[in-house]
Amino acid sequence: MISSFVNFLRNLCQSIGVSVNLDNFTCDKGDESLVAAKILNEINRFFYQTNSSLNGDYISEFHKYWEENHFQILNPEIDDKKCMCVANLLEEIYNKHDIRVQHDTLDLTNEQIANVRFFTAIQDFKIDIGTRQNPFQLYNTNPDFFNSHAIVSNELLIDGFLNALGASSQRDKRKKWMHSAAQLLNEKYNSNAFNINYVHGGDVQSIKNTIAGVDLYGFSQKKIDMLLRDMADLNVWKYKKNIQNINVMSDKNTMRVALRTGILKTRIPLLASYLDVYCYQYSLIDEWNALAWRRVWELWDQIDDNHRPVTPASIDYLIYRIGKLACWKASSRRRCIPNKPVTEKWLQAKARQDQLIFNVERYCVFNDICSGSNRILNHPMSISIFGQTGWKSGKSNEGGGGGIQS
Repeated sequence: MISSFVNFLRNLCQSIGVSVNLDNFTCDKGDESLVAAKILNEINRFFYQTNSSLNGDYISEFHKYWEENHFQILNPEIDDKKCMCVANLLEEIYNKHDIRVQHDTLDLTNEQIANVRFFTAIQDFKIDIGTRQNPFQLYNTNPDFFNSHAIVSNELLIDGFLNALGASSQRDKRKKWMHSAAQLLNEKYNSNAFNINYVHGGDVQSIKNTIAGVDLYGFSQKKIDMLLRDMADLNVWKYKKNIQNINVMSDKNTMRVALRTGILKTRIPLLASYLDVYCYQYSLIDEWNALAWRRVWELWDQIDDNHRPVTPASIDYLIYRIGKLACWKASSRRRCIPNKPVTEKWLQAKARQDQLIFNVERYCVFNDICSGSNRILNHPMSISIFGQTGWKSGKSNEGGGGGIQS
């Protein structure tokens, strides 16, 4: 009987076109274990061990190779035909339903809404989600939490704000972001986030370059896209230029939908995070996922009398929920059930019902677009570079052992 390890060797040889006959590989277990030990040692050395010949901060020879060649290996592509299929389906939905970000902003003014969303977006906080207090309600309780002058002059106020949000991790970073962002508002925007769009003349890219162009203010590209989307969907800001640059917020849910619908394709199924040293694959798919959804939004405009939302990121509100609740595998039971109508109940997710116990949990509107092996494609995962269990702490050498610990 051919062991699973020998079968692995045979499949490996066949996949790269090497003709090796392993059918008669019938050595006893002792001999096979010796062969396996030698092969695994070489695999471990290449993939996970550093050595004196490597320059820079490379984890291993594979790390250097992966950095230089990950794009060519994965070969990401955007499929316009699939993008058009998705656009047509979204048009059917948006033609019947007004789908936009739903936040309970109470009776706050646009100026107050802008300040609340500006300071919560820094923390990447999912606002109004049940157990935590709605930050818009928090404004009524303590408006100084969103007052840039008060924030700069009172560090304890920042602690109170973060406590109210339940933002306990990375406290030092969060406090610095909050303080620096408040200073930015004071120095450049007359102490009010509402003025950001006006100062930049409604130019999306100018806003992104200023606020997310440096790490000082805590705005990653994802966070600034989220803020810009919300300001558009809540009718707080009107943009005049580069609206197409507000990307769908790329995360595991929107990536999953992109891969399974086929709007984004790679040469091979994505590697497990153990092989994605320093997250080169994750960063690449993160970038191309945003580009793929933007392409859907662009092609959508070719449909006559379309109901396309004002920004590409506005699709995210729907796509995220589909990816999280419908395009998901739970207890080995797939939720791809076709031929169900899209109803108001399906779309209207009240903030305090983020369990979303409505039809989106039970089926996926993209079911007819996903096909074949695409249905099981998975999103990439990320291993922290600098975290306590990240690649930095997991470095090993020729001595063996080492690696990432839980």
